[in-house]
Amino acid sequence: MAKARIYVFGGLAAGFAMVIVKQGGFSSDLLVTLPILLLFALPVGLHFRNQLRFGQVLVTLTDEAIEAPNLAAREKTLRWADVDTIALDLKQVTPVLAFHLKEVDGFRSSRKSWAGINPSKPTLGLSAFSPADQERLLDAVRRRHRLAIGAIDSEPGATGNELREKREFQERIRALQPYTWATHALIGANILIWLATLFYGAEVARTPAETLLLWGGNAASEVQKGEWWRLLSAIFLHGSLVHLAMNMLGLYTAGMTVERIYGPRLLLIIYLGSGLLGSALSLHFAAQQAVSVGASGAVFGVAGALLVAVLQHRDKLPRSFSKQTQAGIGFFVLYSLVQGFGHNGIDNAAHVGGLLAGCLAAFILPKRFDLDYYRSVFASRAVTALAILGLATVGLAAMAPLATVDVGRIVASSQSQLLERAVIRFDTGLKAIAHDQDEVKAGRLSEQEADERSRSVHAPIFRSITEDFSQAVLRPGDPRAPLIQDMRRMSELLTESLAMASVFDKNSGKLEPADPARMAEIESELVAVGERVTKATQGVEPKK
Repeated sequence: MAKARIYVFGGLAAGFAMVIVKQGGFSSDLLVTLPILLLFALPVGLHFRNQLRFGQVLVTLTDEAIEAPNLAAREKTLRWADVDTIALDLKQVTPVLAFHLKEVDGFRSSRKSWAGINPSKPTLGLSAFSPADQERLLDAVRRRHRLAIGAIDSEPGATGNELREKREFQERIRALQPYTWATHALIGANILIWLATLFYGAEVARTPAETLLLWGGNAASEVQKGEWWRLLSAIFLHGSLVHLAMNMLGLYTAGMTVERIYGPRLLLIIYLGSGLLGSALSLHFAAQQAVSVGASGAVFGVAGALLVAVLQHRDKLPRSFSKQTQAGIGFFVLYSLVQGFGHNGIDNAAHVGGLLAGCLAAFILPKRFDLDYYRSVFASRAVTALAILGLATVGLAAMAPLATVDVGRIVASSQSQLLERAVIRFDTGLKAIAHDQDEVKAGRLSEQEADERSRSVHAPIFRSITEDFSQAVLRPGDPRAPLIQDMRRMSELLTESLAMASVFDKNSGKLEPADPARMAEIESELVAVGERVTKATQGVEPKK
């Protein structure tokens, strides 16, 4: 609970700081947002404080009653004699003890409070306790209750402990795969690829579709031109940091359990097969007219494989593990699909395709609950799953209707226009600087006026030209890339030199750069870069 408080408030602070940095400081919108954020944080902080109660006794058990300040009831003390049964609710994120009270004077169960609290079923959340203390508390509460009602068995654990069963099961599957290397490798690959795209022009908040397409985003028009590799590359690309973080959180949560149940090699089959099938199904929907990226289809497949494993072997698994897993995955899938249908820009086809692929693979692949059987059928089942997922992917992709929008041609056209504009503006900017120099020589413009124009007129122009070159994204391996990179560098150097302040030198009687050493470095690099640009453009006729 204490860690959760740090994560919640740390996340709010980090998100607010990122917005400030992106907007370049406080704005009127932020001044409106801050009070709203504080109004949200205040009740959350009060909830954490009430749950934690540092330095206070959280639960007191006697032979007659249980007393707990966090008990969700009007009275914070319950007599054992008034309690009919005690159940452990495992449908929530953390376990909750539910005390079902005996019916008195015709009193029946009903939710009467505005908060939805049922007076006949007081609850006690266990989130403030460590896992070990949760087990001990559950044993102690049940033992005290049974003693109070005159039950024969009063030894700890005599009636079973769902939390202990869940822990022991998790320890057993953790022993099968102590280090989940496949899950961590997939997360690492996604993060490294995102960092690479960030280095080469992607953006933290939202990467343009043109950049994603050039890096391997999924689009029906391009796949139908023969670029089938996009079905795979798209599942390792992400449009923003939030997009990446959400998918990796889902993969981390479900992936480690799936890897321990199926093994690392079968996890890779589930992940890649689900991602590919999700990409193939997307060709019929979102990728028809847009660029689709993200590992969400693959993550849905991993979640589906875990759900199938739990449903198939629920008689062998602890009830607490089964119920929590089913509730958690069910909520995740339902919430994600509803969000996808309710918001533009979310590729629900990839989600559905990935989920179906993961479930299909899970029905075929063996689980490690019976190791002898697992080893005997591992190879044949793995080959079968690969073949079925591969055929399904190829079939779905081949049957996709012709793309309604040629995304590749649109992107190529826009990038060519952007580059052409930048090159024309670059040439025009150089001619404007040369014209001012000629005016100074002719005596129609003073050196002071020319110096002022370099900062007020020419520097902003070349700063804008630099931005144009930076926004232009070329396909990897495009032969124009070195020339464009050099022209962008020239624009950066010219911007810096033109914007540099000047000082009057009394000895020479002329204006000199404020930082002569840096200006010398700029001029030296300009000569070197200019020679490369001249050599690269020799023989190239400008467009009329």
